[in-house]
Amino acid sequence: MGSKRQMLKNGLGDFLNDEISGRKRFVDLFCGSAAVTWHVAQRYSVPTLACDLQLFSVVLAEAVSSRTEVLSTVDLWSGWLESSSRYVAERPFPLMRKMSKTLVGELRKWCKTEGQGALLVAYGGHYYSPEQATWLDAFRKNLPENPTAQKVCLAALIIAASKAAASPGHTAQPFQPTATALQYLGQSWALNIRDLVQSALADLVLRHAKVLGAAIVGDANVLAEQAMDGDLVFVDPPYSGVQYSRFYHVLESIAAGDAGPVSGVGRYPVPSKRPSSDYSLKSKSESAIDALLEKLADRGAVVMLTFPDHLCSNGLSGDAIREIAAKNFKISEKSVKSVFSTLGGVSSVTAGSRKARQNADELILRLEPI
Repeated sequence: MGSKRQMLKNGLGDFLNDEISGRKRFVDLFCGSAAVTWHVAQRYSVPTLACDLQLFSVVLAEAVSSRTEVLSTVDLWSGWLESSSRYVAERPFPLMRKMSKTLVGELRKWCKTEGQGALLVAYGGHYYSPEQATWLDAFRKNLPENPTAQKVCLAALIIAASKAAASPGHTAQPFQPTATALQYLGQSWALNIRDLVQSALADLVLRHAKVLGAAIVGDANVLAEQAMDGDLVFVDPPYSGVQYSRFYHVLESIAAGDAGPVSGVGRYPVPSKRPSSDYSLKSKSESAIDALLEKLADRGAVVMLTFPDHLCSNGLSGDAIREIAAKNFKISEKSVKSVFSTLGGVSSVTAGSRKARQNADELILRLEPI
């Protein structure tokens, strides 16, 4: 998550700077980690509208785009930590010993049968140690009541959880207690959730929009019908043939505050709790992007589109995107070096033939309605 942060420093930021002047609104239809929404909201006096199928993405976007003032870390942190600490003190958890396969099995059983807290039961002993998962539940259950403070604190919790998750890159599956991966499971479980949350919060409170924006959970193709002449619309569609909810289900559960029943190695929730997109289906991805771009052209919006310049696992490619866009837009383009996430590859700390992140060319297309 967050490859657009690199692109913002490698051409995308310049493109946006050249295009944003005079725009009535900036619309981010697949906001993901919210990196692009944050970039625009913090720098330009243009309202932003962010959209994504997943709640955690919208929470991240709102943490910055929905306010125009700096907040106080001390005011937010002290009360939140105090109430969360009381929660933890009332719920004892097993103490860590030397990492071993036996210990991991014991902790997983304890979390499932003795754990008190939705996140602890679902992910304790897997993505997080019992202590970490208890703190995640504590922070989630004791969010501030003030709506603005609540958004920022929840975003900080999601960021911290992402950094602490014991998984190779994306939170698709946790490290298993094998001879190879056991040490990495231990390293992740040793991270202090409180420190990570406090650090994320200290960064977030300083970020804010110049003009109030909004973020909504929704389908990009539906929201596209609300685009208008004067909008600059950013389109960074999915490129994986596997639904993105598989890779971010842990963060989605934290955003929602409940995982529900989970199963499988990845501790996946039931299908009804996992949003799906036509963009991740080979049989529908091309028609989905075709319909989206046609709608945006009809609405008179200028579009900035990014996509890996190669064939992707959902069946789309840079050439296919060019061909589809040419039906309704005049195209100007730039190719930049970026980092392509294979969404399911293995990280450098585990053995495997397919790396989780690979260097690749990525297209930045400026699309102006014909």
